[in-house]
Amino acid sequence: MMPAARHPILLLGGSGSLGSKLARTLRRMHPQQPITLAARDTEKAGLLARELGNAAVVQADMQRDDLGLPPDAAFSAVVACLKDHGLTAMKYAQARGFAYIALSEAAFEIGPIVARYIHQPAIAPVLLLGHSIGAAPMLASLHFAGEFRSIDSVEIGLVFDPADTAGAMTVADMERIGVIATAPLLLQDGRWVWQGGSAAQRRFTSVDGIVREGAAVALVDVLGIANATGARSVRLDIAEGRTASSMQGGPASHEVIIEIAGERKDGSTGRFRYELVDNAGYASMSARGIALAVERLLGLDGSAPVPAGLYLPEVLLAPAAMIRQLAAFDVRVSAPLPSMA
Repeated sequence: MMPAARHPILLLGGSGSLGSKLARTLRRMHPQQPITLAARDTEKAGLLARELGNAAVVQADMQRDDLGLPPDAAFSAVVACLKDHGLTAMKYAQARGFAYIALSEAAFEIGPIVARYIHQPAIAPVLLLGHSIGAAPMLASLHFAGEFRSIDSVEIGLVFDPADTAGAMTVADMERIGVIATAPLLLQDGRWVWQGGSAAQRRFTSVDGIVREGAAVALVDVLGIANATGARSVRLDIAEGRTASSMQGGPASHEVIIEIAGERKDGSTGRFRYELVDNAGYASMSARGIALAVERLLGLDGSAPVPAGLYLPEVLLAPAAMIRQLAAFDVRVSAPLPSMA
């Protein structure tokens, strides 16, 4: 394992629901890596910094080009654990050559970031990570897809437990996506469509056998899965309801149901089901995926840091590495299972 990155990782929104879990995950994975938490609530962030150790707290002003930070501040990466509406954090990172990770951009929102990158392509790596749950469901899907000779469809269902309290960023993101992208992006029979109405609805069966009423969302996952697998149909749906562990008196978990139809390498054909269950909830699963991306981007995994470029996670991360990461954090991975369709 190579030494920790020389400069701290700056987490914008570092004391929020996702940011705090990401900070704790990074600390568990890399005990010596410096972390800087940028937060409006500096008292809350200070408590987290003391818990983490080797962590600092700053206040960032997203209305200023320099984020209100000292001119000599240096970071190995800037992670926007909030919606960067003006791309201020991206501009700040690019101006100083820091790696940048965007977490909130849905499929219909990546244009401004892509254009910004094209104008300054050789400065630092930019990672588009506006995927569901830190790209864990997408990369897990690609891992399982490796068992297939040919794939007809990939369908992912996410079950959010109402007791799994959403952070402010997540609530704002979902509200924005719901209002602006009323027609989510799907790959349907080989054609990209922005599909609305009843076609955007889908029923799928959760871990406990309950049929959920899901709705497609316009996240970037479908782009990666379609390009990596050659599937003719790809969609991602979310549903809300008490999860199996919650109904049994346990924690509010997060469930990911992946269903792949096609021909496996062993010659069997049909629709095959895979499940991921994180008893720590969706934000914790997201943090695990994001932390793995940060690790790879900065070369903390023992490989060389990623050079300047515009990246999607499936280009940088081995799907098997995501499965190992989830298992290391006690996420239950069940595969393959009989389809409940």
